[in-house]
Amino acid sequence: MRNGSVTYARTEESERRTTAEGEIETQRVRMPSWVGDRRVLLEREVRTRKLADGTVEKEYVLKNPDGSDRLVPIEIIRERIKKNGDSTTVEREVLKPDFAGHWKPTRKESVTETGPQTSRQSVRQVREPTLAGEWKVVERQVTVESSSDDRRASHSVRQLPDAYGRLADYELRQERTTTIPGKEIREVNLRRRDFLDTDHPRFYLVERTVSEQSTSENGKVTLKSTTESDLLAGGATRNLSSGHPQVVEERIEESVPGEGGAGRMTVNVKERGVADPRMRPSYQVIQETDREGYVRQVFIPLR
Repeated sequence: MRNGSVTYARTEESERRTTAEGEIETQRVRMPSWVGDRRVLLEREVRTRKLADGTVEKEYVLKNPDGSDRLVPIEIIRERIKKNGDSTTVEREVLKPDFAGHWKPTRKESVTETGPQTSRQSVRQVREPTLAGEWKVVERQVTVESSSDDRRASHSVRQLPDAYGRLADYELRQERTTTIPGKEIREVNLRRRDFLDTDHPRFYLVERTVSEQSTSENGKVTLKSTTESDLLAGGATRNLSSGHPQVVEERIEESVPGEGGAGRMTVNVKERGVADPRMRPSYQVIQETDREGYVRQVFIPLR
């Protein structure tokens, strides 16, 4: 990434090998340090093992440099995935070291999916230990998905503790996608609880985005989207000057294919800013891909 005379670069590496117990994938991120050398600043090791009954066990070990520039583990995530017909259960446990260096669980998560792909329900629960050492549910999310040949829809309710410590609806999300020949229309509605109201929770509109994607005969793909919100564009600040949702972003994305896998994508975005409430051009992105798969992206601010 280049900004004026300053160039910032990052390299991501992935190494995969097979052992007698399963597969090990090592992911590394190299970035320039303060002395100028390109050292590994983050490493994650993923160990995958498949049991005889079809259960998949995974262990994620995240490592960061310590004061002596040695990579040491700072977090371990253990995951267990089990399938039984149309039902899939995922159990996940997060461990972190205490002051004495002993690994202790700090978070437990379970996800249960049931039903066929055309009508599926997912229940996600997150538990954390209390001061008394008991595990308490601190987050719950229920998602219902349905699909047909030309339509997909999902409805999700996420619950978090309210002012009295009881689980209450915090986030409501609805998605709907309709496909017709040469065109796809997608609508996303996201609402969240208004914390200014303690006893009777109200919800404000975070996002209502309507996107329309069309494909021409020459392969050109055009995606137009409009986003309404009670928040100002680019942040979590409420728009106190308006009593109803306003359009905060308009986005047009055009992708033109080239020969041999090459292509060019142009994105033009208009936003309603915090300091300037008018809809104005905000930025433009131009991305070019050559036949060998190399990508060059240019970000142009317009304000």
